Amino acid sequence: MKATWMTGMVFLTALLVANSGCSEKEPETTTGKHERLSTLLIEPNLAVGPVRAGMTLTQVVAELGEPQRRTSNALEYIRFGLAIMPGPDERVQVVMCGDVTGINGPFAKAFSGRTREGIGMNSTREEVIRAFGEPTASEKMRGGLESLQYGRLGITFTLEGGKVHHMIVRLREPQEPDRTVTLEPASETSGK
Repeated sequence: MKATWMTGMVFLTALLVANSGCSEKEPETTTGKHERLSTLLIEPNLAVGPVRAGMTLTQVVAELGEPQRRTSNALEYIRFGLAIMPGPDERVQVVMCGDVTGINGPFAKAFSGRTREGIGMNSTREEVIRAFGEPTASEKMRGGLESLQYGRLGITFTLEGGKVHHMIVRLREPQEPDRTVTLEPASETSGK
């Protein structure tokens, strides 16, 4: 009986330790960066989730963690389905969302971002047009691909079979309005 009681206590202790370990880790996954990145808001010209116009690559890594791959011109976050491309000053200039290889590519499957209008991976051409109007420019390419460019918004959608699989989001820091005042000498009018 003593052995059964002891075995029961060991089992109960192990169960409590295992459960407390799980409950300590649970909040980390529900409030961690990965959870926040599961639904990224795309704000044309301004941000893709926590990646904002004007950020340095160092700030991006501090926010998103180390990328899965670094190339000569991009930080690739395969798990989030995006790549960050800096300008010459090492500040974020472009965020590539989804997959250039097509609708079934790994980046397209991983990217969950959407615009305020609900446009994201697998949105149809009709949904894009309804949300943003006619594009500034469009181009049909081989293999049923199409590019819809919205210059003012700084966003380009690439579609395969009429569905979005890639987005190029250009980020620009908001420009301060020019408040320069030019004073000119008063013209002399002769009252003669």
